[in-house]
Amino acid sequence: MATGTDAIIFTALTDRLRTMPQVLPIAGPNVVFPAAGQPTPAKYLRLSFMPNRTRQITLGDDPQQKRGLLQVSVVWPVGQGIIGALEVVDQVIDHFKNQTLFASGVRITISSEPWAAGTLQEDDRVQIPVSIPYHAFEPEN
Repeated sequence: MATGTDAIIFTALTDRLRTMPQVLPIAGPNVVFPAAGQPTPAKYLRLSFMPNRTRQITLGDDPQQKRGLLQVSVVWPVGQGIIGALEVVDQVIDHFKNQTLFASGVRITISSEPWAAGTLQEDDRVQIPVSIPYHAFEPEN
């Protein structure tokens, strides 16, 4: 079980992602993907967690605001166009916009509508990154 604020935030955001209908396999940060002996799926989601500088809202020891991005990249095979990938991008955006999550005493708010970046072309696949901005307050001790 996560106890640090950033770990709680990451867990809550990825748990939310896993509740998407028809979710693709997920490649998390610093996790072996695919599982040993398995082929890499043609279509999947790749996660990056990017906490930002903590914002001090008040003076003293009051809880401080945590901010950052969860980036969900939709990975798609080359040669299949981008319409299917864009459909998944839209699903990710819709799944996170206007959400407030609660986990282990931390309130996590999606601070604005998630957005997609341009397509990143690789040799055998394309990626479309979706940035999901959040802010949260550390739990009170």
